[in-house]
Amino acid sequence: MNVRDAILLAIPVFAANSRAGPTESLEGLEAAGVPAELAAEIVEFLPLALARAMLDGMGIRFADHYIRQTAQGEVIGQKLLADEPVYREGLAIANEISGRGEDLFIAVAKWSPEYQAISRALNKGSRAEDLECRPPVVFANYGDRRAFDDTSGGPRPRAKGWWQFWK
Repeated sequence: MNVRDAILLAIPVFAANSRAGPTESLEGLEAAGVPAELAAEIVEFLPLALARAMLDGMGIRFADHYIRQTAQGEVIGQKLLADEPVYREGLAIANEISGRGEDLFIAVAKWSPEYQAISRALNKGSRAEDLECRPPVVFANYGDRRAFDDTSGGPRPRAKGWWQFWK
């Protein structure tokens, strides 16, 4: 299954699970035939891509990369969003998805934390051109077995053990 086909399968799954969480969406995508690894990438990057496509032209500044970290806050690394196939394809077919209906498009875009934060800021009176989004954070959960190349600039320093207070 290619990324485009998986994204198109995902749109109705997001719409059907609009009040559910990421776990239910992952399960729905896998039930629709999307491989688990690709399903996880769709849940992470498709909402971001569609939200950015929708907000494009408003003057909002977005980071060009994202940060992957563990649930405990350890940063694993950062990576360009343009290097993510789901993100790239989501941007490329955003108009096609929009043509399937505004409700379907928004059902996906509203999953984006950036979309949620920008909506709150605009509703409170902020001007779009004054908004700047930090890099999105994508969490690597314990069950996540996907590889992530650390592109943050080299090896991370090894943490000292608590007993090595003198180092």
